Amino acid sequence: LRQEVSVTGRVKPSESVQLGFDKTGRIQNVYAKIGDRVFQGKVLVELFNQDLVSQLHEAEANLKAEKARLEELKRGARPEEILVQKAKVDDARKNLIDKVQDAYTKADDAIRNKVDQFFSNPRTANPQLNFSTDPQIETDLETGRVKIEAVLTSWLEVLSKTDFISQLSSLVQSSEKNLTQVRDFLNKAALAVNSLKPSASLTQSTIDTYRSDVSTARSNVNTALNNLSGANADWIISQNELLLKEAGSSAEEILGEEAKVEKAEASVKNIQAQIAKTLIVSPISGIVAKQEAKKGEIVAANQTLVSVISDAQFEIESNLPEADIAKVKVSDLARLTLDALGPDVVFEARVIEVDPAETVIEGVSTYKITLGFIKEDSRIKSGMTANIDILTQKKDNVIAIPQRAIIVKNGEKIVRVQNPDGSIAEVRVETGLEGQGGKIEIISGLEAGDKVIISRELD
Repeated sequence: LRQEVSVTGRVKPSESVQLGFDKTGRIQNVYAKIGDRVFQGKVLVELFNQDLVSQLHEAEANLKAEKARLEELKRGARPEEILVQKAKVDDARKNLIDKVQDAYTKADDAIRNKVDQFFSNPRTANPQLNFSTDPQIETDLETGRVKIEAVLTSWLEVLSKTDFISQLSSLVQSSEKNLTQVRDFLNKAALAVNSLKPSASLTQSTIDTYRSDVSTARSNVNTALNNLSGANADWIISQNELLLKEAGSSAEEILGEEAKVEKAEASVKNIQAQIAKTLIVSPISGIVAKQEAKKGEIVAANQTLVSVISDAQFEIESNLPEADIAKVKVSDLARLTLDALGPDVVFEARVIEVDPAETVIEGVSTYKITLGFIKEDSRIKSGMTANIDILTQKKDNVIAIPQRAIIVKNGEKIVRVQNPDGSIAEVRVETGLEGQGGKIEIISGLEAGDKVIISRELD
């Protein structure tokens, strides 16, 4: 006996992104309009960035100058210069230690204060995200939170040891690795909170708080990572310069100057990264569905300007009547047809999401469900109407009769049965699953082989 729920729905893209800038600025150029097909990595909108371009030119000139000095170093150092350089090494080491400790503080605050507010049991082996998002992102965040907790715990243990300064180089490397893991985790958290929409259980104010806190956490961690990298480079440079002055060898001086060259290269890369933040770049290939950027307009940070939808993978959205919502659950299988392709082309799908909150349509409460196609098909297009049959329950080896054979008397369900001698008896029954084709399960009252009176002409 099969129980199915039949609904209609509409095909929509399975992947869409809302894009904006991380910083406030004036729009300089717009490179895409609604309906344009774009590829991953395509620049869609650009902010005014001439000041950064000038800084980049200056940094590139400094890089050239540092490279030129590699050919000029020939003389040794005086004792006074060596003493001064030792002091610089001590200062650089103290600064690096401060940056390592600050890096842990920023990472700890980003996770345990900023992110943990939308987790349940965040510091256990089974943290749970407090809202629904893309299943893969949700899984990544929950498993990632467990890993990050282990990272923070082991990191603190190292910093608590009195001899950690003697292992400063390896500690810096592990701290940079830890910060990178925290940064990557925060990037996924940003994807999750930036895609949130208000619901009965999640207000816009709460969403804004999540977004603001995650944005702050990302900024703090990125700053800590840059500061740690810069302090480490300064420490290395000061050590190399001291070696060069003590040795008085042009070969060692060249090594120090090479470190300066690396720092200059890092400065160039940093400004290039800032310029990249003045660009909206499509993270997926698809079609521009929204474009609200206007040349010359000043836009705020985190304001959605462009949306891009995928044109390769699709899902089906449907609104389920209130009477059927209790029957449908995630992972239920479904068969469907598309009006555009006719009733003979059948697709298989699976329920992947059921909204917990109702959607009122013309005064009637419905519940949005999302189904995913089990196999891709190039014939499927966004916006197509789907006719869906969801298999909600199935039972084997049951006794089932037509529902019209059920008679209700005095609040009890009665079935008329013909005895072997031809007489008619009324039997009280208990019913179960209501299936397709007007059949209903009989849990008790009848046995296989009983002759049931379906027609009510005897009334």
